Formats: sequence, structure tokens, C-alpha cells
Amino acid sequence: MKILNLPIPRRLQYIRLSVSLALIISFLLSWNLWGANAYYPDELLISSLQFLSPYSGFITVTSILLLLVSMFHKNHRLFISFALTLNILLVLLDYNRLQPWFYIYNALLIVLLFYNGRVDNSTHFIFIFICLQIIPAAVYFFNGISQLNPDFYSGELYSTLESLRDHSSERQFNYFMKAGKAIPFILIFMGLGLLIRPTRFLAIPLSIVFHIALLFLLFPGEKNSNAAVWLMNLVFCFLNIFLFAGTTQDRYFSNSILLQKPLFYVIFLSFFISPILNFLNVWENAPQITFRTGLHPKKNPTIDQEEFEQLPLYVRHFCKAKEGFYEIRMTEWCRHELRSDPVSKGFLPSINSSIQSNISLGVVKDSEDELSSL
Repeated sequence: MKILNLPIPRRLQYIRLSVSLALIISFLLSWNLWGANAYYPDELLISSLQFLSPYSGFITVTSILLLLVSMFHKNHRLFISFALTLNILLVLLDYNRLQPWFYIYNALLIVLLFYNGRVDNSTHFIFIFICLQIIPAAVYFFNGISQLNPDFYSGELYSTLESLRDHSSERQFNYFMKAGKAIPFILIFMGLGLLIRPTRFLAIPLSIVFHIALLFLLFPGEKNSNAAVWLMNLVFCFLNIFLFAGTTQDRYFSNSILLQKPLFYVIFLSFFISPILNFLNVWENAPQITFRTGLHPKKNPTIDQEEFEQLPLYVRHFCKAKEGFYEIRMTEWCRHELRSDPVSKGFLPSINSSIQSNISLGVVKDSEDELSSL
């Protein structure tokens, strides 16, 4: 296959184009998260920027256009830099936008900014290439580690395999559930196997089969509304081929060079130290690189009867009555309205005040229109 013999500079070009296109499509698939047109509370990181919230849609469109131009313009690094700056601004306006796929795509583009396109400096482009390899390997490894918990088996695994229930007997479905308990160990092997050269011949096809299976199981629909995560399975198939298949390193490259470059330590901090601190609850709001682990949601906020009656009818749908109060099911609300999973563990203290703020800024939909989508 020709793709196995592609030189690393050409692979870097294809990765840049693939990630830029994936980010553009993911923006569109999760538009409710970016269009500043939702009841779901924003979590501003800098309160003084709240006046920009109604313009989130415009900022997003501008970022999309910059990424689109970067795919065809010779000076692509300049346009990507501007797009990344706007993406950071979008996260400052709402931390919930720092979705795992958004964090990973932007991290890949940031690494690619350090490649100047020269093909005569093999040491430099191989270093950039290895930094890119670390990112998907870390994603697999820490997803596997994070899924080793009872909530994954009883919640996320069941919802992932639920689409098979209509096409299999109860006995067969129970077998799928038992087999699914191997998924965390498969992910851990994939993460380590991609970094260890002798095991890549197993890790690469295994990862492709794994993602193809998820493309079918998580096909966007009523029960799987996070289309951006679904798309990421397709993107990772291409990434794994471009990053790990075939000849991917010069025989004269020394790994000691990695320790001489600050970028390597930034990647190590972002994709190894940060997930560990997040897993240990030392840094709860660290950027996440894990998907559907069952560990993300924090205890849901509660409100009393008076606050419940002040909520729009659409939001009341996500409230569950308990003894003397109502619990707001944030994950279900976020998945339905924003087509995404909640990433922040610091929900706003007053849901009502946040909703009223969005209403005053004129960024919410009509409640009756939203009710029709339930």
C-alpha cells in the first residue's frame, strides 16, 4: 500500500488537513454548543467577557472559515493560529465547550504549528511526529484506565450496546455485556501497543476494528446525540494509519532529543500528568481526554419547589422530583440540548439566575419550540 510508504512530511500534511476538516465538521455537528442559543447554563471562566456570549456563533463561524482557508492557503500556520485563538476565547466564554474531542483536535493543531514545512530537517519533523503519536496513545490508555469502574459497566457500557438489544436475544445481549467488560483492557493495550513498535502490527488493526464497531454502535440518533464523538471514531482510524502504519521513524533519530524540547514536556503534562490528576480528583476541572467512562458527572444540583416553578417548561423536563426538592439531571439536559456531554464539575450555584441571564441577553430559544423536540 502506498500509504505505508508515505514520507513523514507528507503524513504531517494529511494529518493537518484531516484534523482541520474534522474540527470544522464537529463544530457543525455540535452547533447548539457554540451558537449561544441554549437554556443550559454557561460557565464563564472570565466573567467580564459575558458581553461576548451572544456573539459566540459569529466567533465560531469565523474560526470555521479560518480553518477552511488554512486547508488551501500556503501560509496555513497563520490562519490556524488565528482559529486557535478564537477557540480559546470560546472556551473562556463557556468551559463546557472544552469537550474531549475539541481539546484533542486543538492540541494536534498546536503541535503541527511547530512544523515549518521543511523536509530537509528530519530531526525536527520526526520530533513533531512523535509528539503527535503520544496524543492518541494517551487517549486510549487513560480511557481504558478510567473505564475500570462499576459505573461504566452498569451505565455507559449498557447504553453503548443497547442498540444490539433489538437485534439479538436476551442471552446474546448478556454475552455482549460480558464481552464488553474487556473494553478497558483493550484500550489500555491499544495505547501501549501503538507506542511500542513490535506490537503495532496488533494494535493498529485492533484500533481500526474497535472504531468501526463504535461507528455502528454510536450512530447518531435519539439515544446517541453526540455526533461529534461519533465522527471522532472515523478520524482516529485515519490518524492511526498516518501516525503508526509503515515506516514512521528515521533510523538515526535519537529519542534523547525529545527530552531537549519544551514541547515534549507540554504534551507530557497535558496528556499524562493532567489526566492522572483528574482521575485522582486532585485537579477536577482538568481538560478531559476520556469519553463515556461513567466518571464525569458530579452530583446533580437540587432546587426547591419555588425555584422549580420559575424554570421554563423545557428545563422542568430534566428535573426529577424527590423528597421535598427537585434534582436537575444535568447530563441528560446537556446531551439533549447541546448534543454533548457535560465536562465541567463546577455547575453554577443558581440555575435560575443563569437562565435568566441568558434570557436577558436574548440567546435562548422559545420554550414551546424546545418542548416539541422532547
